[in-house]
Amino acid sequence: MPEVKHRMETDFSVKHSLKPASAHWLSGIPLPVELHTGHKAIDFEHAQLLACMQTLRAVCNDFSRKEDCAACSQEKREGCEDSLVGLLGDLLAFIIDHFKTEELAMRDSLLMAMDAEVCQAHMEDHANISAKVQEIIMALEPLKTVGLLRELDVLLQRWISNHVMLHDLMLGRWLESSGQQLNFSKS
Repeated sequence: MPEVKHRMETDFSVKHSLKPASAHWLSGIPLPVELHTGHKAIDFEHAQLLACMQTLRAVCNDFSRKEDCAACSQEKREGCEDSLVGLLGDLLAFIIDHFKTEELAMRDSLLMAMDAEVCQAHMEDHANISAKVQEIIMALEPLKTVGLLRELDVLLQRWISNHVMLHDLMLGRWLESSGQQLNFSKS
């Protein structure tokens, strides 16, 4: 993960002159208590997700009000698009790791055997989130960057408010009741 963090620092703070603090989304930000699952790996990754949202919102200086990017200079449009592309690439890598962590926890804790329907719904939501990120990638276009930033922001907000609250907190309760604790076994 240090290579990704270094690339993020280079991509965001040097190349695109964003605030240095926003370049470190992979280190995460404090996770609100209501989002704590009680499991270090999942909670750490959710903190990273919140920091990703913060980074995303720093890409455009008028994120919430701009209709499109037509009024921006070509250099600014290219910088914002490059930032979004880098963020999406890192987000896809993050998604793979994060969803793998959760799905292994479901399997290893025997939740999959005990309640396959709940696990299936959880994994379907993972697939839907991944598909939406891929849809945003396919729609990349310099004049649409700010709109795609908003779409991604809505997706990440939904991920936190719906997915984490519905699926991940339940997974955390299951793991706690079964005495399971996830470890950072990332290679």
